[in-house]
Amino acid sequence: MKKKNIYVNQSQELLSMFEEAGNNEKIMCVPIDYAKKDHIVMFCNGYGHILRKPFSVKNSPEGIKYLTEQVTRSCSRRCIDSKHVFFGGEDVGSYAENFANTLRAGGWIVAGVNAHDAKEQRANIQASTDRLDLMGIASMLLNRRANCSPAQSGIYRNLRTLVRHRRNLVSMSTEEKNRIHTVVDRLFPGFLDEKKTGILPFSKSSLYLMENRFSPLQIRRRKRHTLIEVLHRYGTAKPENTAAKLQEHAVRVLNTPDEYIITLQLSLVQHVKHFRCLQDSINQLENEIALWLAQTQGAFLTTFRGIGIVLAAGVSAEIGNPYEQKPLNNLVSYSGIIPRVKQTGGPQGKTRTGKVAKRCNRILKDYVVQSALHMGLHGPEDLMADYKRREAAGQHADFGIGRRYLRKAMCLMRTSQIYMPQRLRNAEVKPEERAGYYLMSWPSLRDKWNKAGALEAAFEKKSSFRPMAKHGAGTI
Repeated sequence: MKKKNIYVNQSQELLSMFEEAGNNEKIMCVPIDYAKKDHIVMFCNGYGHILRKPFSVKNSPEGIKYLTEQVTRSCSRRCIDSKHVFFGGEDVGSYAENFANTLRAGGWIVAGVNAHDAKEQRANIQASTDRLDLMGIASMLLNRRANCSPAQSGIYRNLRTLVRHRRNLVSMSTEEKNRIHTVVDRLFPGFLDEKKTGILPFSKSSLYLMENRFSPLQIRRRKRHTLIEVLHRYGTAKPENTAAKLQEHAVRVLNTPDEYIITLQLSLVQHVKHFRCLQDSINQLENEIALWLAQTQGAFLTTFRGIGIVLAAGVSAEIGNPYEQKPLNNLVSYSGIIPRVKQTGGPQGKTRTGKVAKRCNRILKDYVVQSALHMGLHGPEDLMADYKRREAAGQHADFGIGRRYLRKAMCLMRTSQIYMPQRLRNAEVKPEERAGYYLMSWPSLRDKWNKAGALEAAFEKKSSFRPMAKHGAGTI
């Protein structure tokens, strides 16, 4: 029977350590207030008794060596087992990340605490010094309210780094698109409107034309057969009709004065080059993300219809190792898709439902909401029907389907099974029917991984993702 505990926000790793030690005097907590040059460190036991007053440690290899030596000596003097020692500090910045990772590589447990919560644990809320901050961190650690995140190390850490890097590049790409729109509106108004020109904005043909002496006059002067050849070479559908439509639009637009054309053309060429560079980087990152995703349990999320490599990787990277993740209720709150509820006045008191909390993992929230939207539009039939029902009832369909998606996703990742529709989950269903579903879903699943250039990595014998070989009936 599963044990229940009222301290649902406590770290399971730290709870296990305290339980294994058996005596709080046999626990050593090492709170760290990270800084760029000198960290502030303190030793205390499980009762909160200070074993060594705060002292400084260099953010360098020498500092790591000095700190570990002092911890080892202090443990030896007090008969504390080294496996009952843990370090912790506020969320690590880039300047101290190598320090924390080096400690982890040495076999030490390094937990993270929320800076906002640690502030409330300080003895003086109005004042803030390194020593006061250190006391707040120590209080959080000893209350086991720390996070030994499953995504802080290993494959999931690499996947999270790539996913967040791609996310930043996509944001930069959108900014560059807006800048290109601004220049094109002056050089050739309406060119990026597909209805007016017939050319898909930012397609290969669109980028080629913008890079070569781009202006309405230049488009009008081009020979029709030359323009058709260019459009055909860069993959434009119906190049003859598109060329005629483009040149007709070039006659009707308002031209910019000649004295500004050369400057605007030069600016546009540089913007297009930057945009191409960003797109190439994004494509390369997506290929690398697919290779890392294939090594995690998050690969099973791609078996949902409507969920691709990017969305599956985004959710998996932010959740981390599903076997070490907190209960689903905590995860839903962490992703920020559950409304706040307030109820008082006894059993008869009314329950008030408010807006969702702002404190959450906003990146995970973004990917979960995007996944819910995709599943509502292109996903499995039962989820599409539920999405429409929620919308018709005036509910927040993205949040509702997002919660269902997280529940199903955690089940698939923990049990290493692919998604199956409701009608195929009963034990009475014949194996032939499930086999038919596998054969039907295989082409789309193969295309997802093939487009990302990771088909062989996803389905090789050593990979943990071999969904077509699993025929379990308990899939959600």
